[in-house]
Amino acid sequence: MLVSHDLTSPEVTPALLADVHYQDPAASSVLAAALVEQFRAEGKSDKYLPVFFMVGATSSTGDSLGPFIGWFLNRKGFTGEYVGDLNEPVHATNIKERLNDAWQLAMKRNKFPYVIAVDAAVGRPGRVTVNRGPLKPGAGMGKTLPQVGSVHVMGGTAHFPFMIWFAGLDQTVAMAEMIADGLIAFWKEYESGRIWQSEKAVQTGSA
Repeated sequence: MLVSHDLTSPEVTPALLADVHYQDPAASSVLAAALVEQFRAEGKSDKYLPVFFMVGATSSTGDSLGPFIGWFLNRKGFTGEYVGDLNEPVHATNIKERLNDAWQLAMKRNKFPYVIAVDAAVGRPGRVTVNRGPLKPGAGMGKTLPQVGSVHVMGGTAHFPFMIWFAGLDQTVAMAEMIADGLIAFWKEYESGRIWQSEKAVQTGSA
């Protein structure tokens, strides 16, 4: 089981870019805007391709957040690249191999991967955060695994580690769909080229 570190409060998380409840009507827009902001802040060019990297096993309802996100991306006709879904989940024994898959997907498009990692987290159930820096898979369960991504998204699915096994499937699935919608919205900004326009140009509708 791969569960990332606890979702701490915003006051003690300097890497925090966004913090929203998955039931907030604007949640997917908040998530997408935070990813766009960070991509711009890092000054990434079109040589970098966003690759969504969903971490999580299907052995428990809480940890299956990542795989469900991948499933929703496929169901919604996502045209970008991602790793991890219900059929081929990313877990402790294959994470290094799947990271290589992320690189290969980007290289096929003659790009470098800009990996956006997503995982379930312990603490503050229902809250979804976007964070600078790499994801630390398994940290919430005391595991040491390769860090993943330039930026990462975490969804709180349980108060305590053992509760991951008993997390409500309805919450996990609904949160997964919201995150998938946010990732797709971010991808559309990238694919359209709007992500490289200045904020002022976007607001005025000019190029």
